Amino acid sequence: MGLATISLLAALSLALAPPAQGPVAALFPPWWNATQSLSAAAGAGAIIRFGALPSIVIVQPAGEGGSAALHHLGAWAVLDPQVFGGCGATLK
Repeated sequence: MGLATISLLAALSLALAPPAQGPVAALFPPWWNATQSLSAAAGAGAIIRFGALPSIVIVQPAGEGGSAALHHLGAWAVLDPQVFGGCGATLK
């Protein structure tokens, strides 16, 4: 049972890991409104769109270290948007 749990967690961490390049899904605290989430995410790169919730923002990080910058700006997690609900309204 323990080996199965470890295998499942390893598979999930690989599937949800942010891509080395390209857009990422930044998950901010759920009590943040859309303005707070967008403001924080803009500090790390170009905003693409919201995710399924206002606290999820799809971002194109500017350069290396985009994930670390998003964490520093308040993101709880930085994930692959293709796996983690990258759907949402496109910002114009």
